[in-house]
Amino acid sequence: MVGILSRVTALLLSVAILLTGHGLQLTLLPVHAQGLAWTPYAIGATGSVYFLGFVLGCVVIPSIVARVGHVRTFMVMSAIATMALLGAGLWATLPSWLALRAATGFALSGLYMVIESWLNEVSPREQRGRVLAVYSMICLLGMALGQLLMVLGTPDELDLFVVGGILLCLAIVPVGLTRVASPPPLPSIRFKPSVLLEASRVSVVCALFAGLVTGSFWSLGPVVGQAFGLDAGAIGALMGAGILGGALAQMPIGRLSDLTDRRLVIGGIMTAGAAIAAMGALFAADNVLLLYGAIFLIGATTMPIYALCIAHASDNTHVPLVEVASGVLIVHSVGSIVGPVIVAALIDLNGAPSYFWYVLACLAVASIWTFHRCFVVERPREHARTAILPRTTQVIAALSDEAPPPR
Repeated sequence: MVGILSRVTALLLSVAILLTGHGLQLTLLPVHAQGLAWTPYAIGATGSVYFLGFVLGCVVIPSIVARVGHVRTFMVMSAIATMALLGAGLWATLPSWLALRAATGFALSGLYMVIESWLNEVSPREQRGRVLAVYSMICLLGMALGQLLMVLGTPDELDLFVVGGILLCLAIVPVGLTRVASPPPLPSIRFKPSVLLEASRVSVVCALFAGLVTGSFWSLGPVVGQAFGLDAGAIGALMGAGILGGALAQMPIGRLSDLTDRRLVIGGIMTAGAAIAAMGALFAADNVLLLYGAIFLIGATTMPIYALCIAHASDNTHVPLVEVASGVLIVHSVGSIVGPVIVAALIDLNGAPSYFWYVLACLAVASIWTFHRCFVVERPREHARTAILPRTTQVIAALSDEAPPPR
């Protein structure tokens, strides 16, 4: 294991730096927008276009890589991400932010895709499960670390924008200096709704509802924290709690799903998340520790669902994993695009606790559907692969495909 990690150290270092900068901007931008007195609708719209740009990048960037290569694509996308973040600090108008946030999503998808294709190229098949587990943890822990950088400055000034831009640009250095050979061409998105529905209606429905919840968290989590009366540093800690919950739960929940019907695990954690959301809606306004705990546990019960949906759909079809992952990614992204707009309206009309009522409704509906399918459709319990997969791009499926589970 040490030998293979030494071969991908530069790539994983780039991931850590990139996701730390990205994690910082996830909280910085909504908090900065709140300081400008923007409405939750406007902030939610900027989050929605980020996911729209991300999906567009997953479709377009493979052709860009085919023309100019991996290293040049990575450098260009890092430059776009850096310029978009700095531009958001300089031009604080809604039209400019909508364009810049879409550009950020587009660029981040390209950065993920290049890194993941390289990891796939240098990881021996028998070691891919371990590399994937390490990569998944670095993705979420890097974003959690980025939240802590909120204490280095004030969201109303440009200093945190500069820190984030430095990190996004610094991620170029390890990749630019790596001696790893260029990978093969990137897989494009192939989405066949009928194939995905035939493989698993549970995966389609739960990926959509999980996207509704996690997309609203990534885009409007800072707005929720501010609505509960938290300052900028405390909001960063709140976001970090949710991300950390997802990071810590990913592997144990994935392994648990390998031992039984994955639908039972999906339905079970969604039911637990709905119960936690009910507690948050009723009591989080009166106890800040309960607020942090609720966000931590909601992260733990929603962020692993994406990987479980891919694994369950893949268990029940002979379609290549990349195509299954592409379909689940699109369905999840649709939820991520729509979710922030709904939550913005709810917070504007009914205040901060409405976020938890929204999470409760989404998870309850999805869990009821999942348990219903468990009773009416019997599925075999033999699994094709372990359910540990970060929510990035379709390229990561190539690293997971036919990989043995990490031990």
